[in-house]
Amino acid sequence: MLFDLVIFDLDGTLIDTRFDMTTAINEVLSSYGLPEKGVEEVTGYVGDGIRVLVERCVVGSGIDITEAVSRFKDSYWNHMLDRTEPYPGVTALLDRIGGIKKAVLTNKAYSFTKAIMDRLGLTERFECIVGGDSVGRKKPYTDGVRYILQKTGVTAARAIMVGDGKNDIVVAKKTGLVSVWAGYGFCGRERLAGEKPNFEIMEPSGLIDILESGVIKG
Repeated sequence: MLFDLVIFDLDGTLIDTRFDMTTAINEVLSSYGLPEKGVEEVTGYVGDGIRVLVERCVVGSGIDITEAVSRFKDSYWNHMLDRTEPYPGVTALLDRIGGIKKAVLTNKAYSFTKAIMDRLGLTERFECIVGGDSVGRKKPYTDGVRYILQKTGVTAARAIMVGDGKNDIVVAKKTGLVSVWAGYGFCGRERLAGEKPNFEIMEPSGLIDILESGVIKG
């Protein structure tokens, strides 16, 4: 294969967490007497870490953000595995590329990331898991990618970044990785804000052709 390392985003790329995050957010909103939000709206706020997610959901309310974040964390711990599952085809993909080093780079807090991956049986499939609070700065800053490259001993030229969001494409470009947009995930094309990935896939299995030949068949 053309690459020695695949770095995956988590939410919207490996696992579908939309419903559980929405449940947790709506518990927080209800606790403040605020109207609940739909799954699509909440999903549109995901990608920059917990604090930013909460800020976007309570903007203009005058609520103390630190307290709201604490409430969200408590609620999410209780609901983070109610409906969260790997996307269809993800497990088969990971089995297929078992010989390639794999890492997770997410802006989700490490504690939630590890707990969810453990329960879904994903943790042991990855050499390295980096959460939003594992390194100095979250994506699109390059701290996480550089840490993963150093830890795995793989050069940027032999690594690929797979994610559904703008941050994933931007951080790949900054560090010299090939970027793959997971078009089946949370972020529609309009949220890429003009950022162009090297490749696009509409289902997890689409990554196989890229890893083997650097092209998408069909």
